Parts: sequence; C-alpha cells; structure tokens
Amino acid sequence: MYGRKVRSQNIAQMVAESGAGWQAKEIGRDFYRLDSRQRRVLVIGAEASRTVTTVGWLDEWPNLTDFDVVIINLPSLDRATLVRLSRLDKHRLVNMRDELFDLMMSKGEIYCIMAPFMAFGSYLYFGDGSMEPEWSNLKWSPIGFSFTEIRGETVLVEGEVKFEDYLRQVSGWECYLNSTAGLNYIEERLRRDQKLGPEEEVLWQNLPLATNRYGKPLAASLCFGVRHRESGSERMKIRFISDCLHLLPPPTKISLEQGIDLLIEEAKGIPAKTIAPDWSDLYHIPGEEQVEQKIEEMEKRIKSSEREQKRLFQAYRKLQRGKSLLFEHGENLKRVTTEVLQRMGFSVRPYASSPGLLVVQTRYGKILLDTAGRSGPSQPGDLQLLLQHAVFAQEEDGRIWKGILIFNHYRLEDPSQKQSAAFPAEVAVQAREMRLGLVTADGLYAAYCMVLRGSMLREELEERLYREAGIIHLPAIEPNHLPSCPGFMPPRLIME
Repeated sequence: MYGRKVRSQNIAQMVAESGAGWQAKEIGRDFYRLDSRQRRVLVIGAEASRTVTTVGWLDEWPNLTDFDVVIINLPSLDRATLVRLSRLDKHRLVNMRDELFDLMMSKGEIYCIMAPFMAFGSYLYFGDGSMEPEWSNLKWSPIGFSFTEIRGETVLVEGEVKFEDYLRQVSGWECYLNSTAGLNYIEERLRRDQKLGPEEEVLWQNLPLATNRYGKPLAASLCFGVRHRESGSERMKIRFISDCLHLLPPPTKISLEQGIDLLIEEAKGIPAKTIAPDWSDLYHIPGEEQVEQKIEEMEKRIKSSEREQKRLFQAYRKLQRGKSLLFEHGENLKRVTTEVLQRMGFSVRPYASSPGLLVVQTRYGKILLDTAGRSGPSQPGDLQLLLQHAVFAQEEDGRIWKGILIFNHYRLEDPSQKQSAAFPAEVAVQAREMRLGLVTADGLYAAYCMVLRGSMLREELEERLYREAGIIHLPAIEPNHLPSCPGFMPPRLIME
C-alpha cells in the first residue's frame, strides 16, 4: 500500500518531552497488558479452531470491532481468492479497513502474518502525489505500510519482546519492512470523526520486534496517534495513541497452522507451549507403540470400509439407472434398455446394418430390438424400420428374426396412474400381422424388478419375448412391491 511518507517518530522520547505525564515504558509497551477477562480472538483466513472464532476470506464475517484481537493469515489471501473477493464483495476490504481502524482506536490489536505484496486494477492518486492500487492484499490495513522483497536467513530477536516464542520459529524471511508509512486514510478518518483539529497532526510509530543483521525490521508493531503544539510552547504534546498492528513474517520451523496456534495463545495470554525438537522422537513413553499400532489398524479398517462403501455406491447407482426405463426416450432409452437386458443375462449388441437397432441373442433365435419414446401413443410408422430390417436380416441369415419394439409412453406422470394406452388397436393389429412384438418400457421395468427379486426367471421372460406376437403382456408395474432389500437379490445381479 502506497501513501505519503512520514518519518517514524520515537514515541517514548516525544512523550517524555511533551510533559504529558505518562511513563515512556507504558507508552512503548502498552500492548503487553492483558485484561483480566478472557480476550475474544478472531482468525481470518485459517482452518476452523475449537478455541477461537475463525472465518475465511469469502465467508460471512462478524463485527471485527467486537473482538479484542484479530489475527490475519495474509498468505491465505492468494490471487485467486482476491479476484473472487473483488467480484463477490467489492467492498469487503474497504469495510474491513474501517472496522480495523475502530478496533485500534478502542484498544484492540491486529496480528498479521505477512505475505508478498500483490495488486491489480487501476491506481487511486492523492493530492500529495502518492497513490494506492484499487485492489491489493494490503487494502485492509488502516496504516499504509510497505516492504522490500529480498530473501535472508538471519533473524535477531533481542531481549524480552512480544511474540518471542513465535519469532523463535522464524529462520528465514522474504522481505523487511520499510521505515515509511501512508497516513492518507488515517487522516481522512480522524477528520471525518472530528478527532483531528486544524492545529494537530498525525504521527506514527514503528517498534521493531525482530531485525536482520543490518538492522532492518522483519517484524514490527505499528501504531498511530495525534499530537498538537500548545500555545506559547515549541514542544509537541501527544493527545492520544492507538493500539498496534503487529506485522510478523510467516514461520519456517513449524507449519503455518502451528504458528497461528502460537499467536492465539499469545492473544489470550496463555504461556506458549515449547515446540518439541526433532530429537524428542528418540524417546518413547511406555504404551506409546501399542497405541500407534491400534491407530494404524484403525486406519487400515477405515480405508477398507471406504473401498467397500465406494463399491456399494457404484452398485447402487447401477441399480438406480434401471428406473430410467420409466421416463427416458431417444438414445438414453436405448442405452438403459441395453444395460437392463445385460444385467438380466442377455447378450446385447448393436445391429451392424443399422446401429440404431439392437440384436438380442436368445436360445430360440435372434431378436431385433428397436426403442422409441414419445409424449403420446405409438404410431404405425414406428414399426416400418423394424419390419424392414427384420425381413432383411432373415433373408441374409436364413433364419427367422423376431422384431420387438420397446415403446415408452414418455411419461411426465406416475406410470401407475390411468393413462391412454401406449399401443392403439391399429398398431397392435399391424404388429400381429407382421409377427412383431410390442413391449412397454414400464412392463420391461416390472419384469426386470421381478427377475432381481427372483419371482420371475430370465428364461420365462426370454420365451415370452421370442414367442409372443402383437402386444407382449409383461407384469404390471407395482410401486409398492419394488425390491427394497438387496439381501433378497442374487449377489451377481447386485454387484455387476
């Protein structure tokens, strides 16, 4: 974030010179004090935690000013998330900046784990010549800070400082903080809230927490305030100081999630737990190996159960596809008819001379199968293609071919309800004369269910399909008697 560059002030020195009556130590380290009550902590951009409230960048947020500490996981705001945020909620980061300003003014703290700067969109220009990108991953910050991206490994943490346990887990860094700040937003808000008079000016402070070998801050606490010059005096007197925005590098010795846990403990005033060193794995507590073995056994059982569950789900989906006979048409009806017949044990393949037809092999001979579906009864023209190819196949093969039309009275309503007949009388008469068979899709579905239950043999269905002409009467569909328990079905039909 870019803004007007203001030299960092030494607050402790200014307070001492201003005669404000405050102790320098209290001003410089005011953020160390913890309230006696349990502090409320919010983490933005991290996995769910049992101890504090967590939200994602695209989630619905609570009121940020209602918390004592807001922890920002900036590495989780990657470019893809930032672009989505700009499209879904273009005011999110601006509103976030307003609420974080109020948080700092009400003695609330911000912990930010830093990430490389990124921005896109047009730039906003200010009267002093500074500018700010329309969208950046630092748009949320009330104080406009910037950093220089350069890699290093030396981290110096001197004395007792805030976040000491966290900073001990940092052994490498990607940037250091610059000693400049953009205060355009701070000045605008203070004037709008009538907290900045005409004779007053904004100041800011950069309190280093860790540095590299040449003194550049790798972690720092930033705050701002207002000072004024009293009449008849050359000294500047500080009127108030905000709480701090703490900027921290991401940890390198531990995971980012473990680093956030350390910050949560810091925010709540809980003594941080020491991270176990690698050599501690050489020591074992009695009973540890037995528990590890049980955990390993349970993991194997879980994986086995997951494989079995996947297999059953696949079998379940295959069974469910049979219901498509009740409402499909076109190519989908042909596809589900093929699958249903194959699951009952029939050999089905496309007809070479006309791929739109199917060839079903039976003990008695070959059946040439056509499928059709329409919102209305069948018509005599539906039989012409089937008859033509049945006669042609018989002449070519020298054997009798049975032709069957499976027709779905393309149903938008329950097929068990009373509807017009699928095959009018003229179609049924013509089919008998041509020795063709007529089968309704719901009749085939009912026969399929009976074969699965074991109440009809596949051989019985096979004989009906081949021997009968005209309308082939199959069991009527009965919604209340569909197979509900796979345990009564042949295992081969369940799992195929």
